[in-house]
Amino acid sequence: MQKDVLISSILHNEVKPLKKSDLVGDALSYMDKNAISSVVITDENNAPIGIFTERDALKIVSNAIDCDTQLLEVMTKNVFCIDVDTYIHDAYVLMEQYEYRHLVVVNDKNEYMGVVTEGDFLRYMGFEDVADAKLVKDNMNKSILTVMPETSLIEVAKLMTQKKCDYAVVMSDTKPQSVIHERDITKFLSKRTEIDEASIEDVDQHHMYVIKKDASLKEASDMMQQHGVHQLIVVDTADVLVGLISRHDLLKAVHRSYFDYLYKTIEAKAQREKELIRHKEELERLANYDQLTKLPNRLFFQTYLKKSVARTIRNKQKVAVILFGLDRFKDINDSYGHSIGDEVLNIIKQRFLKRAREGDFLARLGGDEFGLILENINSIDDVSNILKEMLSAISATAELSNGVELHIEASAGVTLAPKDSMDVGELLQYADSALNDAKKSHKGYFSYYANEMTQKAQEKVAFENALRNSIKNGELELYYQPQVYIKTGKIISAEALIRWNHPTNGLVNPTVFIPISEESGIINAIGEWVIHEACRQGKIWEDAGYNLTIAVNVSANQLKYQNIPKIVQEAIYESGYSANKLEIELTESALMQREESVVEMLHLLRAKEIRLAIDDFGTGYSSLSYLKRFPIDILKIDKSFIDELPYNKDDAAITVAVIEMSKALGYQVLAEGVENEEQLAFLKEKGCTMYQGYIKSKPLPAKEFEALIRACLG
Repeated sequence: MQKDVLISSILHNEVKPLKKSDLVGDALSYMDKNAISSVVITDENNAPIGIFTERDALKIVSNAIDCDTQLLEVMTKNVFCIDVDTYIHDAYVLMEQYEYRHLVVVNDKNEYMGVVTEGDFLRYMGFEDVADAKLVKDNMNKSILTVMPETSLIEVAKLMTQKKCDYAVVMSDTKPQSVIHERDITKFLSKRTEIDEASIEDVDQHHMYVIKKDASLKEASDMMQQHGVHQLIVVDTADVLVGLISRHDLLKAVHRSYFDYLYKTIEAKAQREKELIRHKEELERLANYDQLTKLPNRLFFQTYLKKSVARTIRNKQKVAVILFGLDRFKDINDSYGHSIGDEVLNIIKQRFLKRAREGDFLARLGGDEFGLILENINSIDDVSNILKEMLSAISATAELSNGVELHIEASAGVTLAPKDSMDVGELLQYADSALNDAKKSHKGYFSYYANEMTQKAQEKVAFENALRNSIKNGELELYYQPQVYIKTGKIISAEALIRWNHPTNGLVNPTVFIPISEESGIINAIGEWVIHEACRQGKIWEDAGYNLTIAVNVSANQLKYQNIPKIVQEAIYESGYSANKLEIELTESALMQREESVVEMLHLLRAKEIRLAIDDFGTGYSSLSYLKRFPIDILKIDKSFIDELPYNKDDAAITVAVIEMSKALGYQVLAEGVENEEQLAFLKEKGCTMYQGYIKSKPLPAKEFEALIRACLG
């Protein structure tokens, strides 16, 4: 059986389908007239919705169903359809797998095209593939339905339906007399309306043809063709009935022979195919990959970029095309030789791959030039951040095999699709222009093709560099906002808030530089400085006799990458500040991101007598069950719930709930952002412990805050 022949070549399509409103009697007459074993029922769009077969006709007899019944009520509805472009081999495998006798064929619009039966498969495959060595006894059906001549037709139909038999052998004493099959009953039913009293003897029966069990399948197939029958009775040497072999059994044997042949063919060709695949892979590697670094080459890069741009346009996204050029690479080759230059290129490749995201496409375009395609980018910042990481990784000192240490730098040019262009050639040209600009302006830097993007990226990098140097340049300062005990009105603590005095821009709003410091990782160094500076200033006030607690914020980034207990311990030790006067504030969301490790960290801090607070409470997603695990002293109600007190009922309800919950858990409550007397009166009435906000004071530099304390005491 050839695999590349379509089912349409053996399609039986001269018989037209019926409609669901047609009667059982119509179907039976139609099947008898055309000598067919089934009829398909279609809807008004010519789509198959059911099939009525000779087996369904048996159910008509066994269940005494009226022939005037509509086909809709008796047809088999789970009709199995295959596409007209299905290969014959695949169609037969499906037919055998699901034990179907008919396959309904449809086109790509699900319109009825025709029916394929076992007979169609057998006529196509022929009997010549069945070897003489295959015997009837090894392929016959040993489970035989036998009946006596006087058995009623209804009983025979029931037995054939229950046992799913196509044929029943009629016995006379112990000898087989004849064979009755589904079509005989269907033909009888199409011409008779009264069947209650009918017996097998009333049905026209086929002559029985007998074959010995030791005969070959070739003999059995020849006999079936000669007499035009679909089955043979199988007897032993004493003419005792031992089985029945049908056209279905022959078809299975033919198909097995095909698989035997196919397996031998595949086995014989396996080695040759492996060699061809290996040769093809080698040719592909030579055509598409750089031989030194094993990265994709320029040709592959261009091919991939074309597909990438198409995907980007289709998904309405952005793609960045980046060209990297090593700075002074020619000097390396001239000074140390090309073998060292090759070593450098492979080091650079490894550093690129280590920093690349999953899905990024890296290639060596030739010489000292690499290309990178970034898909799934949301903003220019995404590209800038990746570039900074890669250029930073490249610039790390490399120790070469000759013992020489080299400081390698690279520059990069960036262009964006579809903004700058959708043409691969233009994108590479623009990225190359941007690379040249980067090399001219500053080694180890990057430029965007669009000038405004380059300027924006440069400004951000400059801003980050200035922020990175702010600590050593003494530009950072802590401001302090008082926290007041509501019952007495006394200042009992202060929150330390970072401020940056930029050398040219002046005081920078924290809402501007804090997000950038978190994104770049600078927040870790700044956060550590804040803890040390707060303890230093706290010690000064402690020695001056001011009984104050200093609260310091710790970011989620610090929790993830820093050892907070160690930093706190060092700050306490260096400053001499009392540990029980330092309070660490963590946001609700930061606590939940690293729940298990945070619980352990908080208990370590608690063991050192450090006070602990949850900042911005109510804006995250913690629950009571989580809160009980944290050794917390204070819950700080976020300003967003205080702003509209006491008039906003929802905010009022939430605030009261937090206060009551805190009392139950033994926490103190601090309200943030209190700005007027009405808010303060409401909080006092509901039992809030502390507040901070502009009603008392805005955040102040240390000297002004100290003056405020003295004024309150005086």
